[in-house]
Amino acid sequence: MSVISGLVFVCLFLIALCAITHYFRNSRLPVVCWIVLFGALYGVVQRLVIPALPEIRVSPDVILFIFLPVLIFDSTRKLKVREARAMAVPSTALATFGILVSMGVMAVPIRLYFDMPWIDILFFCGIMSATDPVAVSAIFSVIPVPEKLKMLIESESLLNDGTTVVLFTVLYARVVDGQTLLLGHGLMTFVMAVLGAIVMGIVVGWACMKLMHQWVAFRDSFIAPLLPLLFIYLIFCIAQAGFDISGVIAVMAATLTMKKMVFKYAAEERPAHKQLDFYRGFWSFLNDLANALLFFILGSEIGSHSYDIAWLLMLVALASLLLSRCVVAYGFGALFNVARFRIPMSWLHVLNLGGLKGALSVALILMIPREYVYRDVFLLAALVMCLFTLIVNTLGLRMYLKKADLGEIG
Repeated sequence: MSVISGLVFVCLFLIALCAITHYFRNSRLPVVCWIVLFGALYGVVQRLVIPALPEIRVSPDVILFIFLPVLIFDSTRKLKVREARAMAVPSTALATFGILVSMGVMAVPIRLYFDMPWIDILFFCGIMSATDPVAVSAIFSVIPVPEKLKMLIESESLLNDGTTVVLFTVLYARVVDGQTLLLGHGLMTFVMAVLGAIVMGIVVGWACMKLMHQWVAFRDSFIAPLLPLLFIYLIFCIAQAGFDISGVIAVMAATLTMKKMVFKYAAEERPAHKQLDFYRGFWSFLNDLANALLFFILGSEIGSHSYDIAWLLMLVALASLLLSRCVVAYGFGALFNVARFRIPMSWLHVLNLGGLKGALSVALILMIPREYVYRDVFLLAALVMCLFTLIVNTLGLRMYLKKADLGEIG
């Protein structure tokens, strides 16, 4: 494509995204569902009708280093730390041990029905164990719920992003690169990736805020929204590529450190309310654009190829996903109650229905190389899982919240 042709294509594509967002804004389904379908339609048209249209191909490094940092940054900055502390124990347990349990439970039915290596199945199930609260948060903005319940769901989703990416990195080295995976080595890699990332993130977040303070830049409409984002990308690249530790957790730690430090400065130095609205709007726009692009790319990847669809595998994978979420939500809920950390049954129903699959799972699936033998199967299964949870779980959660009594105190 020439520069002019490419620019025209990008403009028309973004206008189409704007149109989808406008016409389906009041839909009961999340807008990303329609964006996935738009991507699939584009892929089919490009393959069968207008081959001159550009084929959408994105390298794994673009997904990892361009999309992931802004997704994690935006999710972390929206977390209300003070309220989240009250639910720190259950959300941390769900985001660590819950991910491992979910991965194991999901893998068993798939392995019973299909002759795939265990390690490959666990690789896929680890990716699909991550949850995404974007659609759930949109529902919470319309139907109020207790703040602790909201924090439980959002904190679990944020923390399990880090766990999922670390597991993905460890298992990717085994199933794609062919490296030997030892349990002790894998556990040590996991621990070092987390601890190293936390330390690095705190240091970089502190440095960013100190620089903002020294430059008197908190109210600067150019530096204030841009500099934290630049530091986030730097820490992600340095952690992930330079030190081989978790860039996701480093970004989380840096973002939380920035949030904490900014309130230590005098009120006259901190950004005014209107400026904060602008900064947050800028960051939310980047997050929404990244979400939309990822779901479009997933749809386009599916539509641009002809597949022999293994319907039974799709059904088994979907059933195993629902089973694993039930086991995690209600099983861990029972353990919390035994440990005297009471979570009402009505909250557990919301936790179960709120286990949607979203941008992180899509991003990790798209990072799998095209030459990987099970990539096409995993792409289709991921599409089915994402669409099912975004449609069925979202509608079910809306219906349940309208009639449920959530006023109990956890």
